[in-house]
Amino acid sequence: PTTAAPRPAGPAEWVVSGPTTANRVALTFHTDGDLGLADQVLSILKSRNVVMTSFIVGRWLDANPTYAKKITDAGHELANHTNSHPTFGSLSAAAMTEEITRCRDLLIRLTGQGGKFFRPSGTADGRQRPSNTVLEVTGETGYPVALGFDVDPLDYNQPGADVVAQRTLDAVKPGSIISLHFNYPGTIAALPKILDGLAARQLTPVTTSQLLGR
Repeated sequence: PTTAAPRPAGPAEWVVSGPTTANRVALTFHTDGDLGLADQVLSILKSRNVVMTSFIVGRWLDANPTYAKKITDAGHELANHTNSHPTFGSLSAAAMTEEITRCRDLLIRLTGQGGKFFRPSGTADGRQRPSNTVLEVTGETGYPVALGFDVDPLDYNQPGADVVAQRTLDAVKPGSIISLHFNYPGTIAALPKILDGLAARQLTPVTTSQLLGR
């Protein structure tokens, strides 16, 4: 199917974390970059029987379309992270719309649905509420939730695996949404340590849909 997702009634809701009443957290990965590194992330998650939400950069998936099925067949959830990963908040409303819809329509073409969540790209602070324009465009393009995050180890700065793991585990709590990236070897090296730490804290990683119940 190539029909657009139904539009919510108004601007998207800005969400940075989930319920604190259950010992669950959402793992989210910004998904682009080297395919070998992507495969390593997926392999680690499979070995631990862990699922996550994959925030897709559209141009990456367009170049590697088999990864839509590869990711979803492993039980993971796909979401929209723009088409080309610009500094989203600096765009015009028309350019924002194009960035979201190009990724959304690709997801629909490859999987039959555009994903339940959108995350703006180029966001330095996952807790900071986006502009009204961002939330309005997100809603208009079919996404009721714009998703931030409350745990950010800044793995894209490549501080080293131990630092990535420690920052994550120092900040995580029930209901947290964790932001990680596919394309960094340090993140991959940190991932088993993060999963071990979550298990020690009796925190179960789930998809964003599972965490938020939507």
